[in-house]
Amino acid sequence: MVIDVNPNIAAIKPYTPGKPIEDVQREFGLSRVIKLASNENNMGLPASVQAELTTKIAELFLYPDGAVFKLRQALAKRHQLDESAFVFGNGSDELLLLIALAYLGPNKEALVSEGTFSEYAFSAHVVNAPIKTVPLKDYTYDLDAFAAAITPQTRVIFLCNPNNPTGTIFSSAALDSFIEKVPSNVLVVLDEAYFEFAVGSTTPDGSVYPDGRDFLRHYDNLIVLRTFSKMWSLAGCRIGYGMASPAIIEALNKARQPFNVNRYAQEAALLMLKQTSWETEIRSFVDAEKSRLMDGLVAIGLSPIKSSANFIFVEVNQPGSKLFDKLLQKGVIIRAMDGFGFPQAIRVTVGLPNENDAFITALKEVF
Repeated sequence: MVIDVNPNIAAIKPYTPGKPIEDVQREFGLSRVIKLASNENNMGLPASVQAELTTKIAELFLYPDGAVFKLRQALAKRHQLDESAFVFGNGSDELLLLIALAYLGPNKEALVSEGTFSEYAFSAHVVNAPIKTVPLKDYTYDLDAFAAAITPQTRVIFLCNPNNPTGTIFSSAALDSFIEKVPSNVLVVLDEAYFEFAVGSTTPDGSVYPDGRDFLRHYDNLIVLRTFSKMWSLAGCRIGYGMASPAIIEALNKARQPFNVNRYAQEAALLMLKQTSWETEIRSFVDAEKSRLMDGLVAIGLSPIKSSANFIFVEVNQPGSKLFDKLLQKGVIIRAMDGFGFPQAIRVTVGLPNENDAFITALKEVF
């Protein structure tokens, strides 16, 4: 006899991660495979951090600090916020699920954009919440359309800035104007996973990219999410955090499992925060390589979207999944965008110079 699964869970399409390097090597008999699919920081960890982390292995028999005390202190100082303003998760993905558990349900609606990170809708599906989608406008979040879509049932609005997968941003003025229109009983979730890459970016009309922290002092119905998976090279550790008012933090902590952030991840995040020049150096490197990639794509005859993140989205005028397969056979893993609602587009992470060169070379060969 088959045990019945709750319909909302049965209807979920599981998240499909980027194809692992090892799988591609085995499948095609390749000795070298380049992964540019998951927006990781391919620079990896500084040698000094790697060396320091090896000294922490002996402590792994102990449970982690459930309060994440040392990292909480470090981030409070870095962001000039009270220590009570932080909540931590096994990646920001877990925080999205905690938000759904705390604020969504069968009669509590989530607003989600089309063409964005799938985990927003996934979290709402898990708690059987109704989901209303809002179209993108020129590959960018349409905040006016979001404001018009709010109903008395709306309880959570998910925003991604820069947007994954398009890399586009909305401005500080647009965000402020939008939150002003949101009822105080509706939570605005501002996912800034790629924040560190977008600092200093401007929208096509020259408007400035916002820092979500600046809005926390004015709006009690806002939570800002950040992660150590991208800029800080800790995707394998799974650690993210949210910043919000004490009431929101308290609600999420009630839904959070104890010891949800492992000891090794906490230590790694602390060590990376001590790398004072890391953020500036990586941003400068990514900007330069991103420009080279954009030029390479244009030279092939494509029109990539201007990106404020560490990846590039481009329509390829053919099924992205087929192009993915062709590149895979040449040892280059990118991401087809059919799962995001763009069947003729791909997304490519900005990698190391030799990786970016290999991608452009392979793309020319198969295009």
